[in-house]
Amino acid sequence: MNTIPTTFKRVRVPYTVVGGRRAETARKYPMALSILVLKRAGNPFRSEVLTRLERLSVDEIISVEGPSMSYDVEGLAKRFPSVKFLILHAAATPGEQVNIGIEESGGRLVFTIWDDMVISPSGVNQKLIGSLMENECICTVPLLQNQKAETVPSISAPAFYRKLLRVIALPPSSDREFSLYPFDYSGIYMRERFMLVGGYDYGLSNPYWQKLDFGFRSYMWGESIRTSTTLRVAYQDDVPADDTTPDESYKIFYLKNLCVRFSGDSGCIPVSRFFGYLFRSGGDPVSAYREFSEVRRWVSINRYRCTRDARSITELW
Repeated sequence: MNTIPTTFKRVRVPYTVVGGRRAETARKYPMALSILVLKRAGNPFRSEVLTRLERLSVDEIISVEGPSMSYDVEGLAKRFPSVKFLILHAAATPGEQVNIGIEESGGRLVFTIWDDMVISPSGVNQKLIGSLMENECICTVPLLQNQKAETVPSISAPAFYRKLLRVIALPPSSDREFSLYPFDYSGIYMRERFMLVGGYDYGLSNPYWQKLDFGFRSYMWGESIRTSTTLRVAYQDDVPADDTTPDESYKIFYLKNLCVRFSGDSGCIPVSRFFGYLFRSGGDPVSAYREFSEVRRWVSINRYRCTRDARSITELW
């Protein structure tokens, strides 16, 4: 099992920075909003995407490029000198790409989208930015629409059914509704708070469990994720579906979140939880105990950051 970082870490994937000269000059002054663009496989229209984003007149645009590209990044950097391109030298999970982009950003707020999304210009304005600065929510998620302009059920609500976790998808209906995690990683993140909770766990390769882990950890450590119906983002292609299969990532998610119990002033994983984990993991006892012990140490290191556990979050949702 990969070692769990105790603090925010950019970690293992090296990358090269190309462009962003105007953004570097702007770093001398406080930035309000950066836009972070992730690349969806099969979308070659990078220049059109960047052209639309430049019209928003935001402080900074950062584009994360995978290790294999079907276009000339150097050419794009010359055409868009204000855009900072982060060229990864190895594959990375979406969550790790978000970590890298947010650490590289200069804005207090970082709006993360994919390159098959279109941001409504009317939603990004000084009034919204000022409101988010005051509320200091770790992440504000937009109202998402599909190609037919229909609202996507992108709000996630946790529930336990016969001791099993269920996550219910709902359409947003009002501002500042709670959501367990940012659908498709898209949202406006408060940079400092995001880094304080450790960002996304790069050790979880399944995006679904990676997002759930970030969401539960944020709430367990006193943060919240809320909606903004005035902030609208539309998909140009099909809405992606999550793979919710319980896999290796689920095992670590389960230990880090569902096994934690809050008592008094701290969180912990009781030793008695090992037998339930051994039954669920399906692995040999030695490997299961090693995984259990490592996560238990991680929880112990962060025990005083915990203000509640997954059960209480779900019961009070």
